[in-house]
Amino acid sequence: MNTTSLPAPSNTRADPRIVRSETSIRQALLDCLAAGREFNTLTVSEIASDAGVTRKTFYARFGSLEQVVDRMVADVFADIAAQIDDEMLRLPLKDNSLAMLVFKACEENQTVLSSLVRQCPAGLFLEPASVVASSLLDRAIRVNNVSPMPDVNREYLVMTVTTMIHGVLSVWIKRGFSESTEQVASFIDTLLAEGLQKIVAGNNEFTMAQEK
Repeated sequence: MNTTSLPAPSNTRADPRIVRSETSIRQALLDCLAAGREFNTLTVSEIASDAGVTRKTFYARFGSLEQVVDRMVADVFADIAAQIDDEMLRLPLKDNSLAMLVFKACEENQTVLSSLVRQCPAGLFLEPASVVASSLLDRAIRVNNVSPMPDVNREYLVMTVTTMIHGVLSVWIKRGFSESTEQVASFIDTLLAEGLQKIVAGNNEFTMAQEK
């Protein structure tokens, strides 16, 4: 079985035993997915056994298998967000360096992301990715000193961006990453950049807010 070595969980640095057990659980789940198992066929007992931990230890670390996926996706995209400096978020965008950074990092994490995107329900990817995207949106608003957008616009924007990233990754993965990072970044930049900048800058005439 091909395995992917995972970094230690980012939120449990204090106790090495916790780090080891969480990493083992993540690795066991990822190995099953990489072997072609659909997420919905997996059980806590199976993953705990493969990880060499008890069910009690599993539930002490994670509330469910869904939470394991949630944390893996969140960690990947939080790491990507941490690499984005404020200048990349300044409007108007000068080039597609933001998209390049995101998809280059996705390519570097392709084995982990391939298993999660292929074998897990889309919602398990979208929810944690949208949390990171929302935090990144807050940074963009602060960097550009623009007014916060209406909550409903924010919801549509965040979910649209994360859904598109999931869709592009799904095709890229299916095609074996045959397109270059530059091609993928250029595609998503052409698709999203202009409209996204207008919405963040607040100079669009369209709003999803309901009329009273």
